[in-house]
Order: sequence, then C-alpha cells, then structure tokens
Amino acid sequence: MGLGGGPSEADDYEWIDLAVLRARWPRRTTPVTPGPAPAAKPAPDPLADALCALLTDRPLWLSLPIRRVLLVDLDNLRAGPARWRARMAAVVTLARQADTAHLAGQAGAVERARPHLAEFAEQAIPVADGSDVADYVLLEAAAADARAALEAGEDGPQVLVVSNDGIFATLAETGPLLVLSPGVDALSDRLDDAATDILDLSGIEADVASELPA
Repeated sequence: MGLGGGPSEADDYEWIDLAVLRARWPRRTTPVTPGPAPAAKPAPDPLADALCALLTDRPLWLSLPIRRVLLVDLDNLRAGPARWRARMAAVVTLARQADTAHLAGQAGAVERARPHLAEFAEQAIPVADGSDVADYVLLEAAAADARAALEAGEDGPQVLVVSNDGIFATLAETGPLLVLSPGVDALSDRLDDAATDILDLSGIEADVASELPA
C-alpha cells in the first residue's frame, strides 16, 4: 500500500489548454437553411363559394350513366376580377364532376385563368388569336371523347359547353348537349336550338349575389 508523497496518476497525462484548441479548430456549425414560408391562405370569396356550393348541390349534368365531358371556352367568360374568380371557381367545380374536362382560349385568357384553376391549370390550352380557334380545339377534344365512348361500347357522352358560340351545336349529334351560357343575351340561336338544356351563368351569379350578406 502506497503511503503518498510520490508521483500521482494525473502526472501521466498531458494537459491541453482548451482555449488553444478552439483557436486552432473553430467549432463547425451547419448553416440552417430556412424552409419555405407557409403559403398564405386565399382571401375569402363569398361569391365564388356560394356559386360552387350551388353547382355542387344542384349539378347541371343529366342523371344518365354516360360519360360527362366538359368544354370551357375561356374567351367567352370575360368578366371583372371578382366575377372572373367566381367563374373560374365554378369551372373547377364542374371539371371535378366531369369524366374529362377541356379548356382553351387565347393566350391572355389562359394566363389570367390559370392561377384560379387549381389542378386543371395545365389543362388550359392557349391558342393563337383568331376567330373560333379555341372552339376548334375544344371540338376536336370532344370528338376524341365521343370516339372513346363508341369504342368502349358506350352511348355517346353528354357534353356540357361553357360558351355562347353556335359552332358547338354540332355536338348534339353525338349525345345530350348542355349549355352554360356566360350570358344568354349573346347566346347563338343555332346553339339555343340544338341544346338539350341551357342555363344562364350571369343569371345564376345574380341570384347567388342577391342572397349574400351586404
């Protein structure tokens, strides 16, 4: 047994000044990259909400076991900012109810529409300026849907057209043709005669707006 007074166990270690170590090898820190800021919630839009609720509670489609095809002529939906947002919200509601949805318009209309079209934004097809250019794109898409139904042994689809243009009257040859007119005052007589049913979007908007709180 040792009696003390000799070298201690601590004498076997080499003592290091931590301040010297910190000076030689500074502490490494991983830079923190801030994450994306949370998306701002869209401002409430009573007109859009009420219009979509109406189209959900009372769908425009016929109660038939056939395909639903939506065609939207964005060039026909001109409106001020508030009504434009509400109209685009209505388009989204109708597109979610359809089996296929096709949207087209001149570049300016498509650019204005896309921020409000949710998951259908990229389906909006910009076309060159010119009379009926968007209409022909939509008609071609509807024809492809009609061929697909025929090949599947189904009856022709029901088509809901959001437009006033008479060129869409030919769609009545393949199945029920429903028209959501942006304003019946400008509705083509030819389309009026061919349609199975017609609804006035501007009239629906006015009815909905009249029930909103002041």
